[in-house]
Amino acid sequence: MRELRRVPPCLLFAIATVSLSALACLQTTLARRAGEPALDYPMFERLFLFTDDWGAALQVLIVLLVAVSREVRRFGARLALAIAARPIATAAACVVVFALGAKLIYHATPFAMDESAQVAQAYALAQGRLSWVVPVDLLDRMIPPGFRDYFFAVDPVTGRTASMYWPGFAALLAPFALAGVPWLLNPLLSGATLLLLHAFAVRHLESLEAGGWAVLLALASPEFTVNALSFYSMPAHLLFNLLFAWLILDGRPSRAFVAGVLGGWALVLHNPVPHALFAMPWLLWLCLDRRRWPALLAVAIGYAPIGLVVGCAWPLYLSTLGVKAAAAHASAGLPQTGGLPQTFLQLVAKAFHIPDRAMLCARWYASWKIWIWSMPGLLLLMAGGARILRGPLLLLAASAGLTYAVYWFVPFDQGHGWGYRYFHSAWGLLPLFGAAFIARQPALSPQGRAWREWIGGIALLSAVLSTSLRFAQVDVIIGRHLAQKIIAPEGGKWVVFVRLQRGLYTWDMIQNMPGDGHRITLMSFGTRADEGLMRSALPGYRPMLVDARGSLWRAAP
Repeated sequence: MRELRRVPPCLLFAIATVSLSALACLQTTLARRAGEPALDYPMFERLFLFTDDWGAALQVLIVLLVAVSREVRRFGARLALAIAARPIATAAACVVVFALGAKLIYHATPFAMDESAQVAQAYALAQGRLSWVVPVDLLDRMIPPGFRDYFFAVDPVTGRTASMYWPGFAALLAPFALAGVPWLLNPLLSGATLLLLHAFAVRHLESLEAGGWAVLLALASPEFTVNALSFYSMPAHLLFNLLFAWLILDGRPSRAFVAGVLGGWALVLHNPVPHALFAMPWLLWLCLDRRRWPALLAVAIGYAPIGLVVGCAWPLYLSTLGVKAAAAHASAGLPQTGGLPQTFLQLVAKAFHIPDRAMLCARWYASWKIWIWSMPGLLLLMAGGARILRGPLLLLAASAGLTYAVYWFVPFDQGHGWGYRYFHSAWGLLPLFGAAFIARQPALSPQGRAWREWIGGIALLSAVLSTSLRFAQVDVIIGRHLAQKIIAPEGGKWVVFVRLQRGLYTWDMIQNMPGDGHRITLMSFGTRADEGLMRSALPGYRPMLVDARGSLWRAAP
């Protein structure tokens, strides 16, 4: 024990990080089922078992490289100070990188239906409409039945369609959709998040240096950088929640009112759960002291315009699209297994279940994802920061803990997604508390310099190597996904049939954006059935290509 106490703390940190990352790599390997091909796994398991192993192994390599290169350690420490002094320039440069990544690596294309549904809704809002119309005779081909009342609310009589998600994120996307650059939103939101992390750390940790470390730790984590390229609403959740906390901590009722307005918007970004879980500890904190009641009242008033009105109105609007569908189910004597939220109680009953074995396994994997998709050892730094911090800043830990705990009872494994996206709304805790731990180390002491050099070196290599690895993986995964579909050339009008293939998630290729007069994407029912549909519904089109992916048809000039 005495010998252990003589080991420098930063070296113990490195040993613990290597050990946990090696264990994470072992977990991904041992969890594979012998003889089962990767394509037979559900997407969530496939991504964890066959891509995260590389991420965990790279974490081990990064720490070992830092251990043998003092130059890397020194440069990383200097980089944090440079970022601290130039937050705007850093954020602007990152926005450019993220935007290029969204265009070139993410292929400027919504990958999963969670993304596609909100992008489609954004295009509808950009045209001044709450819903769009799908031709009834093409309904089963343009929106697969399994996606109805799950990703889309559809009236089978009129063809009116809307996203099942609340429209807050789609409203943010709408101006970018109108400009034809919906892929640019999340890079901008992520750049704003970096500025907020810097400002948050400087003000509440009372250290300019802490601002640089908070930004560097975020950039060293693929959880942050990869989601910045995506079409998921999680970067918006992270930014809105951090802004909410920032304004609440200000203490003035006027700022609390703005926090309520932002919180109301966060409630309807895609569903109310992420922000509700984040906000609960903060609202309880306001309740516990009468001196804070004016701020509590201001927050409540701020929530009403967007959170209450849109939060209640959107489910009611969706019900107008699904009334006939529900009646059809009832008249046929079929169970209503859709998801149209008739009441909030029904929504809650569907959203939370006692976890079964499969869900416990999924959350166990997701917990490892938090470690693997962050900078090596960031969770250990976060724990160290939580031990030394005091006061209301610890409410961030309460929000993160509540988010993590409650999602064990949500009966979905997240499917696609980068990192543990259900936790992303509270992820800001990690870089902030990690920065707190580093900044509180005496800068002039040998131990303080050693901490800064070790963490700086690890953060530097992780920002370069881990991000490069994850960007390459995303490019390969999405590129392989898009290769399953015939791409219609520019110009003219086209119909693309997508042939469903086992294990390849070709269902998610059936994407049709409102107002797109250039192409229609349809689900293939087989070559003969497709030809029959074209003769009856779209007789002016001629076949141009037929292969294993499906077929391509062009409208006659």
